[in-house]
Amino acid sequence: MRGPLIILRLVSAAVGVGLIHYAFMRHNPEAGFFGIMVLSLIGILTGPWPARLLFLVVGGASLLGALGYGEGKAESYLLLAAPVLLNLAAMTLFGGTLLPGQVPLITRFSRFDHLQSTGPLVDRHTRRLTALWTGFFAMIVVATLVLAALGHFLAASWVVTVVSPIGSAAFFLLEHLYRHFRRDLFGQASVFRTLRVIAHPDAWRGLRHDP
Repeated sequence: MRGPLIILRLVSAAVGVGLIHYAFMRHNPEAGFFGIMVLSLIGILTGPWPARLLFLVVGGASLLGALGYGEGKAESYLLLAAPVLLNLAAMTLFGGTLLPGQVPLITRFSRFDHLQSTGPLVDRHTRRLTALWTGFFAMIVVATLVLAALGHFLAASWVVTVVSPIGSAAFFLLEHLYRHFRRDLFGQASVFRTLRVIAHPDAWRGLRHDP
């Protein structure tokens, strides 16, 4: 069931973020609030109970926004909050594994994929890669907040709802292309196998402790 659940979360995230960006492009805040409701729904249905209650509150507030409550900059800030929090969560996820005594996230995935090589050089690369992912999401968050503070809400939406996912996909694919040409160092590298590793619950087990 985990595979279909991950797919459902990804589809829901894409639909929700897409509706938020559409709201800024078409000056239709109601669509953005419906986008937040979509993002909240998957959390309500699948998260732990405290998180479900939080998502329920967010979804309810978004419903009020979709019905016309709230106006002006408050609407814009609220609509940007959801994708900013997603990127902030990703930054925290990657960055938290760089702390002392923990295994960098990409290193963990690389070790879990038994068809890839291991060793100090590979670990150094995956640690740097984890740091780059952390920096990428941090830049997205900072750029979005700065643009929003300056009142450039459409530009902020482009950064957090378009540049972030497209940049993430491009970064992911380019790094695998590099691994393909460095098979002497990394062994076999496959985009689809990496996605299967990420979707495997055992790859996340004991995230805070070195195996």
